[in-house]
Amino acid sequence: MSSHLRRAASVLPALLLGIACQATTGCDHNDAKLAERFDGERAWKGLEAQVAFGPRPSGTPANESCRAWIETELRGMGLEPKRETFKSGTPAGEIEFANVYADFASKDPKANWILLGSHFDTKRMPFPFVGANDGASSTAVLIEVARALVAGGPREFTYRFVFFDGEEALRHDWVDPDNTYGSRHHAERLKNSGRNLDVKAFVLLDMVGDKDLKLTRDTYSDGRFVDVFFGAARKHGLGAHVDGKSMEVRDDHLSFMNVGIRSIDLIDFEYGPNNGHWHTAEDVVANCSKESLTAIGRIVLHGLPDLEALLAGR
Repeated sequence: MSSHLRRAASVLPALLLGIACQATTGCDHNDAKLAERFDGERAWKGLEAQVAFGPRPSGTPANESCRAWIETELRGMGLEPKRETFKSGTPAGEIEFANVYADFASKDPKANWILLGSHFDTKRMPFPFVGANDGASSTAVLIEVARALVAGGPREFTYRFVFFDGEEALRHDWVDPDNTYGSRHHAERLKNSGRNLDVKAFVLLDMVGDKDLKLTRDTYSDGRFVDVFFGAARKHGLGAHVDGKSMEVRDDHLSFMNVGIRSIDLIDFEYGPNNGHWHTAEDVVANCSKESLTAIGRIVLHGLPDLEALLAGR
């Protein structure tokens, strides 16, 4: 084969890929490396930073310190965080809550939205509850997912990263409406403005730091979304972390489902032996792992291009 023919053969696959991407709306060959941008080490440091604030129930100085830390991280990646402050009556009296969110705009001003969310508050307990898994893990992962997406440049959809205050119930037990204060407020604001019609998916992260990470198959979640993320995990060698027990999980995603937004909760609701670490003093850094944060971060980033394709009808 001549040198000219060898050069032509070497560029042919790239040319074919470029033609395929031009023919398919939103196709991005860089998506193959999207998950590689997730920094598990940085996510782990983010988990530790939150735990260092101590217990972080809504309305406390530590909760505010965590919120300010989230805002600093978002600004550091070039996003403009916004606060969503509101007051609500609770079994513990009136509390001022404040969500934080930031938008990563598509190049298309008419693009639909995908929302990614996590709660950062911790449950009020009669002991020091630092919520390494329940609150800190998902928040740390969402920050690093956002960082990876922003580094890749604008996408077919506009992304909103939302950090909810007030997911935890003030009572010991989960009794409506004493829970999901922040997500209900955000979802209602979307509905009242009509923007809920622009949001085509909400992806919630919660309790994703368990050393033995295996995502629950939440039966409230949109089945097609479950197939997307669990399928992406299997395809990319992360199948050991999905297909956990099927159960109904009541969480922040229900707030968005209630305003007509298709949603999924990516959660491992079996934390420790017999779920023994959940809402106990055992929810500490030592019972979480950097490897689990890395796994869930990559599952999300592998799944998002497939979710975009599903939503765009490709």
